[in-house]
Amino acid sequence: MHSLTHSFETRTFIGGIVLILSHVSQSMHEVFIVLAVFMVLDYITGVLCGLIRNGGFNYKKGIKGLIKKIMYVVLILVTILLEFLIVFLAERAGIAIRMNGAMVIAIYVYLIGTEGLSIIQNLIILGIPVPSFIIKLFGLLRDESGRIIKK
Repeated sequence: MHSLTHSFETRTFIGGIVLILSHVSQSMHEVFIVLAVFMVLDYITGVLCGLIRNGGFNYKKGIKGLIKKIMYVVLILVTILLEFLIVFLAERAGIAIRMNGAMVIAIYVYLIGTEGLSIIQNLIILGIPVPSFIIKLFGLLRDESGRIIKK
């Protein structure tokens, strides 16, 4: 009986994760894909920066980076659930609210900006020439000596 219960609980958990991820992919597929690619690129460029700066891979920083990316996904899931809860409770109270993923898209855009800024900073550290309009887009400026600084 225990293995049946364990199997049922495992399947329920996996089913819940699949349900949430399918909601994400159906409602904001393109934006989610952009964020996922930015997260991967940020991790890769961050590892490369570490290799060049420190002459080797720093396991602790690598794990910290992965945990950060996982926590981004947790933030997205919390936002999805909060948006669902707001709509659900409003409908139960007789109030018609259409969120259409607005909160989730806002989180995506924020995280894309955060990841994009980090990617640009990493590319600059790696010595890759980054066009001025992209540097400005992510809120960075060059100081008098030509170094990149945040606004």
